[in-house]
Amino acid sequence: MSGEIKSQTISPETLAAEYVHPANCSFRTAENGFLSAVINGKEYKRVILTRALPLNFPDDYICVTDAEKNELGIIEHISEFPEEQRKAVNSELSQRYYCPVVDEIISVKDKMGNFYFDVKIGDFKKSFTVKDISRSIRQVGNSVYLTDIDGNRFKIEDYEKIPPKSRRKIEPYLY
Repeated sequence: MSGEIKSQTISPETLAAEYVHPANCSFRTAENGFLSAVINGKEYKRVILTRALPLNFPDDYICVTDAEKNELGIIEHISEFPEEQRKAVNSELSQRYYCPVVDEIISVKDKMGNFYFDVKIGDFKKSFTVKDISRSIRQVGNSVYLTDIDGNRFKIEDYEKIPPKSRRKIEPYLY
């Protein structure tokens, strides 16, 4: 029958991920500023890194793809790589996952379901809006992540260490 859609069988082999580690992979920052890699002897002039579990395990399970988004492998633990390669990998990840650290919460105002945050990040004041508070504020251990309406992420590294006034302003939104 023409036009009939056939289902494909997914086998464990299709889902098997190849882990990359220092024995079969090396990273470096190329002259053009992009991260490049040699994996199993094949050179990739540009690789893209994506965290599989960005909040819970930011330094583990990093997907490595080429410029065409073909998966090349998974870094199980960044810590396994030599220091210079770790720096290159972490530099690439920090560009992709930029997440300013909130040092103090100046105010939180609720207006018609939107929450307006005024915070201090280092010596700078920043304002941003959070729409769906139940989905946009996540606590992972002692860290708190806030995602604004534009998808930007902000982090309180250690909820216990921010000033008590700041804790009282965010506590009602932590579940």
